[in-house]
Amino acid sequence: MKYTEAISSLISKGLNEINHSDKGHLSLSTRRAILQAINDPLAIGRISILCALKVYPIWNEFFKDDTEIIGLIKNTEKFLLGQTDKNELLSNADHLDVFADNYMEDNITASFAAKVAVQAAYDVGSDADMVISDYDSDEEIEDPDEWDTAFLASIVYNGGIVDWDSIDDGRNKEFWNWYLTECLSTAFDKKQMLTNDYKIERPIYKTPEQPRTQIHEYVNNDKVISLFSQLEKIFIEILSDIKGDTLIFDAYRVDTCNYAKVSYYKDGLRLDLELDICVLLYINEFIRNIKDEMYETQKDEGGFYELKMTINKNGDFIKEFNYDVRVDALQKKFYDFEFVNDFKAYPRTKKFIPDWLADILKRKRINF
Repeated sequence: MKYTEAISSLISKGLNEINHSDKGHLSLSTRRAILQAINDPLAIGRISILCALKVYPIWNEFFKDDTEIIGLIKNTEKFLLGQTDKNELLSNADHLDVFADNYMEDNITASFAAKVAVQAAYDVGSDADMVISDYDSDEEIEDPDEWDTAFLASIVYNGGIVDWDSIDDGRNKEFWNWYLTECLSTAFDKKQMLTNDYKIERPIYKTPEQPRTQIHEYVNNDKVISLFSQLEKIFIEILSDIKGDTLIFDAYRVDTCNYAKVSYYKDGLRLDLELDICVLLYINEFIRNIKDEMYETQKDEGGFYELKMTINKNGDFIKEFNYDVRVDALQKKFYDFEFVNDFKAYPRTKKFIPDWLADILKRKRINF
């Protein structure tokens, strides 16, 4: 797609505006006019993605080995190509908006760099006319929620996100010149994949499972034994109701948050089981109390994140504990800040802090 005469004229006007501005700024009215002239959802979506990629290195410098934010940017491009679901994209954006917010106090610039990616996802998931701001006022006094993706990216890039007085006019001019030249040109080259050079590689943590005396000493704790005994009765009743051979209740608890995967074997097949929410809440109370009681026996070891319980129709009841490995469910169902809160509630000595948890604590500037 080539520039129309109207678009070319507006780009020339914008470049002239930037070069004659003391701050090197491109006004909202000119940006809006350009997007209206483009009037192509795919190109406009690609512009938002390119703005996210422009400031992504700021986030990645702060958050080493990131997979979440770059994953969102890649999925945003996939959505533009019709390769992923809108609800999934927006749900992921909502999740990562909260995720980025949690690092505001640690590094506001990096946090907003991540939020540019979130905003780009919202842009692409919206109608094109929703992306083109309909107000025409001084952006410096507007609610940040009203800022468009390009302006948000610009103040991350030029330092103004920290303080308006901190804006680097040179970097501001650099950003807006890039926007009108390289960014728009690339956005119009629709055959070019924008995120091909970004690989999602989860860090490989060699997490040794440190042996815990808690696992062995709880048998001497009458309260814990009683709690497990009550759970056993509940599981036997569930197993009887579903006429299964074996029930597996995989419980995850981080801070005050719970998640459970429940399944059972019947006639050699493993099947998922959905329990009533009231039953799950009731069982979660037992998990919480068990974690609390076991922690009290050896506080330096921290609290478990996962308790997998397996019971068969013969009455064999097996309990497995995970204190160290951030398995798939712990990655997808829990935020980093929840592990921080869990660490505060169940402190563990350095010996029992796995590498992935150490990285989270360092980013939150928590000593251990």
